[in-house]
Amino acid sequence: MDEEKDSRQNTQEGEASPDNPDTDPAIEKQASDQSVMTEHHHEHHHEHSHKKRKRHHHSRRYRLKRWLRTNKTRLIVAIAAVFAALAAALVFVYLRQAEQSLQHVSAGNSYDMGGGYRQIEYEGQRYSYNSLITTVLYTGIDSAGEMQNFEQLGFAPRADSIALAVLDKKHKKMSIISINRDTMTEIRRLSIFGESVDYYVSNLEFAYAYGDGAELSCEMLVEAVSKLLQIPVNEYLVTNRESMKYINDIVGGVQVTVPNDDLAEEYPEMHKGNVVEITDDNVETYLRHRDTAVDFSNAGRIDRQRSYIAAYLQKIQQLLPDGANDIWRAFERMAPYIQTSITKNKYIQYMNLLNTVGYSDTDFIKLEGEYKTSDLYDQFYVDEDALRRLVIDLFYEPM
Repeated sequence: MDEEKDSRQNTQEGEASPDNPDTDPAIEKQASDQSVMTEHHHEHHHEHSHKKRKRHHHSRRYRLKRWLRTNKTRLIVAIAAVFAALAAALVFVYLRQAEQSLQHVSAGNSYDMGGGYRQIEYEGQRYSYNSLITTVLYTGIDSAGEMQNFEQLGFAPRADSIALAVLDKKHKKMSIISINRDTMTEIRRLSIFGESVDYYVSNLEFAYAYGDGAELSCEMLVEAVSKLLQIPVNEYLVTNRESMKYINDIVGGVQVTVPNDDLAEEYPEMHKGNVVEITDDNVETYLRHRDTAVDFSNAGRIDRQRSYIAAYLQKIQQLLPDGANDIWRAFERMAPYIQTSITKNKYIQYMNLLNTVGYSDTDFIKLEGEYKTSDLYDQFYVDEDALRRLVIDLFYEPM
């Protein structure tokens, strides 16, 4: 009985369908329904995820467009700033290259007069240039300390005293033409890039100031003097205030007869006619000082320079030829305070020439002309006819 009961119970618990004795139809249907639901859920989830990603992609593009619309002005300003900075950098590089090119090309290139000066005609007479003449332009500039090379043009000091030494080997004589710094003459005009623009009339002293304080300034002054006199200038020597005591010390000082009373009020010993010893302590006072509140005070200073040059050259010639090397070494010691185109080989030639030429106070020549006042600076206008006759007398011979 118990065995039969167990048999029926086992049959009910493990009853199978006719087709598949191992599977319960109810369970199969339930599993099928769950599978369908699972597949539908996965399909729905995949579709939902794809739509979500699509909506997310569209959302980013929308936000970008919206940001661009909102920040359009800021973006344009930022781009413009970048281009402006780039342009400024390019301009800076160009200016530096132009400056370096200017210094490389201009330095040491003397003004080319061509050949027109070699033969001239004046008042029906033809003249030829004396090729045995050497000209050296001396300039004292208004600065102290070491010479400077200015990166920006137009910031160099002005020329304070200007004189052209004329060494005539043929006639064994030396002349010095004192050229007033206030002389109105043609000066080269440069652009901000250092390119030559044209010429304009101004005080000669600015020919140096409008350069770089180095070779370019020297060459611009050489050119201005050469155009003024219409003759070539072979060499230049530029010194500043710092060099005065060195120059004076080469000859151990000089004695001068004071030509005027320009300094007498402040320096009583420097009255007209008095003999004064020029030492390292007072050489700058004697050669440079003047009362700028007085019109045309540069004329009196030129007269004092004339007295000093005559005494100085006399002592220099006494040192030659044996002292030529000592003089050169003295120039080497003051190298930071001078600028010159003269090499040592040329220096030796010029010292030998200087030892053979004669010079007296009458060989110091001031250009004739007329002073005029202006709001800013004194102006000196050269007498063109007198200048032409002077140039012919010094540099030319009848043909």
